[in-house]
Amino acid sequence: MGSRDDQGQLRKPRPDQPRAAAPSGRRRGQVKPPTSAARGESRYPVRHSAHLWATEHMDQRSGSAYATELSRQQQRLWEVERLVRGSALLHTGIALRLDGMLDEKGLSRAVSTVFRRHELLDTSFRADGETLILGPAEHHEPRVLHRPDLTADRAEHLDEIRRAAATAHAEIFPLTGEPLARATLTVLGDDSAVLLLTFHRLVMDLFSLHQVVTDLQDAYLRGPAEPPAPADRYSQILASREHRRPRDWEFWRTELSGFPTPWIGERRPEPGWLPDGAELRIPLDPDLTRLLRANARDARCTPTVFVTAAAARRVLERSGAADLVLATMSANRMNSDAVGPLAQAVLVRVGPSAPLGDEGVLAQVRRGLREGMAHQGVEFEEIVDLLTDTMGVARDDLAPLSVSVTDDSWRSSVAGLAFTPFDLEADDQGEGQDEEGAGPVVRPSQLDVELNLSGAQPQLVLTYDRRCFGEEWCEHFAADLLTDLATSRH
Repeated sequence: MGSRDDQGQLRKPRPDQPRAAAPSGRRRGQVKPPTSAARGESRYPVRHSAHLWATEHMDQRSGSAYATELSRQQQRLWEVERLVRGSALLHTGIALRLDGMLDEKGLSRAVSTVFRRHELLDTSFRADGETLILGPAEHHEPRVLHRPDLTADRAEHLDEIRRAAATAHAEIFPLTGEPLARATLTVLGDDSAVLLLTFHRLVMDLFSLHQVVTDLQDAYLRGPAEPPAPADRYSQILASREHRRPRDWEFWRTELSGFPTPWIGERRPEPGWLPDGAELRIPLDPDLTRLLRANARDARCTPTVFVTAAAARRVLERSGAADLVLATMSANRMNSDAVGPLAQAVLVRVGPSAPLGDEGVLAQVRRGLREGMAHQGVEFEEIVDLLTDTMGVARDDLAPLSVSVTDDSWRSSVAGLAFTPFDLEADDQGEGQDEEGAGPVVRPSQLDVELNLSGAQPQLVLTYDRRCFGEEWCEHFAADLLTDLATSRH
């Protein structure tokens, strides 16, 4: 599936989220020998040094494949899960409103088909102390609730529908041998329904969520007479990346040598500075998004490259920096339909290797994204270790600018059933920020630029540390950026 972001998803991971520490009593990287388990299950530790990609086994009962080992990224997620156990911090998913002639049994069958199609969704997870045990999953039918007393179009009913869905989303995965995927269908009284898909991040990321929804719509359309083709295996993607590691390590060592740590805000962070996160949301005219796409085509690049280059150009101009490393998210799937935590941040360097004019920045961003995505056999956290442990770069100095572009609205119609995202938050939430409430989580001097190009709610969102960036600075930056995006460079 293409590189698309997370419009409509419940909770978004951040590429700069700190990694959990290794468990006390064991050094990072130390091997805990696996032991055999019954029912074909595989037991493995939090960290191990051999077979660091998932392998697959076949469930003799169903003929489906399931994973038996964790990837490096899953190992880090498991460490975090152990620290936050009992919370829904690592849950992700989407709520979809369904309007039209709903075939309840057909939809339930489609959900089960999709869950069995993908290796990680067809894997059971059981916690045994510091160890996870993996095996074949036994899926249950989606939970179906009938609420004819509620309608999605009545404001007084929305709060109850949202509360029920949010409660279901927050229900903890017990890690007692179940798959880390579930579905809840609430059928309402106005010929509509809400489908909630909830996953643990051990098996899902932003881009995988798009693949699951696409597969679900396809399975619902085709029905049981046309089973889907087997999906690519998460384990196979990881194995193919493993072969590229030596070459990719050399690329990143060279690419990031002499790593710059420019300060791009109005005020320089001081030692011990605690960032204060804030957001600026600007609704966009749909005409602007169409113009942006046309300008990107004229520049012979994707909207992501066009927006990233424009943001980098403005940051270089305002900060006076001559060398900058920024971050953007990549699906990291090599044109695969595999599902699992594969997405990661890609570092792009815009520096003295080419002129910094408009064309120079665009060329460097285009080249940096292309090369960065071609060398993802080394994971982002390993690159962070390279920078912090070997090059002496402080983690807070990594990629002060982060850029992401969303172009999927999640809207479609299949077999007479319309799928649209269902917001679990009230409409008035997120428009402003309570002075007493906590703001978004950011690093010191961080500036995140998110551009949503979907037809439903196009908007520009700046997330920033307001100890470093003033509101006026961000408003001027946003105005300049939108002007650049609406201006053809050719």
